[in-house]
Amino acid sequence: MQTITRRFLSAALLLVAMFSTVHLLTAYWRKPNPVVARKWSAPRLLLPDSVVYGFVRELLAQSDTMESRPNHPSSADFHISRVLFENNLWPAANGRFYSQCPQENGWWLWQLCEQDPLLTPADTVFMRQQMRFCTGYGLHQRFIPGRTIIPADTVWTLKERLHDIFEAMRILRQRHHTSGFSNISAPQFSVDHQTVIVEISSTCGGGFCGGSETWLLQKRGRHWHKIRLLSSWVS
Repeated sequence: MQTITRRFLSAALLLVAMFSTVHLLTAYWRKPNPVVARKWSAPRLLLPDSVVYGFVRELLAQSDTMESRPNHPSSADFHISRVLFENNLWPAANGRFYSQCPQENGWWLWQLCEQDPLLTPADTVFMRQQMRFCTGYGLHQRFIPGRTIIPADTVWTLKERLHDIFEAMRILRQRHHTSGFSNISAPQFSVDHQTVIVEISSTCGGGFCGGSETWLLQKRGRHWHKIRLLSSWVS
């Protein structure tokens, strides 16, 4: 009899506890606060740094500097200043404008795949994915030995302090003993990493002199070769 009574009391207490729990949850339940996604840094590139900046170093190794060209003519395919901006920025613009990726202006990836079989459909998909994640790209001194990299913040801080972009560029040219600056965009790789689309730009600073070329390059052996000029402009 005592065993039955104990079992009955245990069951009754369990039911009371369950009903109490349900009552508390329904009476005092609060909607949990949403979890805020925090972005601690710029988006990571789709490809590892060794691939992206390895290509940039190879391209620089194949180029001559804009500073040496007048006195020492070279047959190099690429002419790039020894002083480069971190990003492709045009300080003459009213706001801060950055361009990390080649822009499809006058050319399209699908054309290089369907009309000119220079890329495969898989290549175009892969390149578009890289374009989505290129906002974390920038030339960094630790990856580019032997060249001088000017951070974008340095340019904008100097411009805002002087209130004159032309004076800011003049100071930067004197400081780094150069007549102009260059930038290499985030390279867009094919699936096998043997074909690249890249924009190489240059400017004297201020926005009134400069130019840009977007090339499709292919690697043959140890060197990158120009296959097609996709777009260009000069001012």
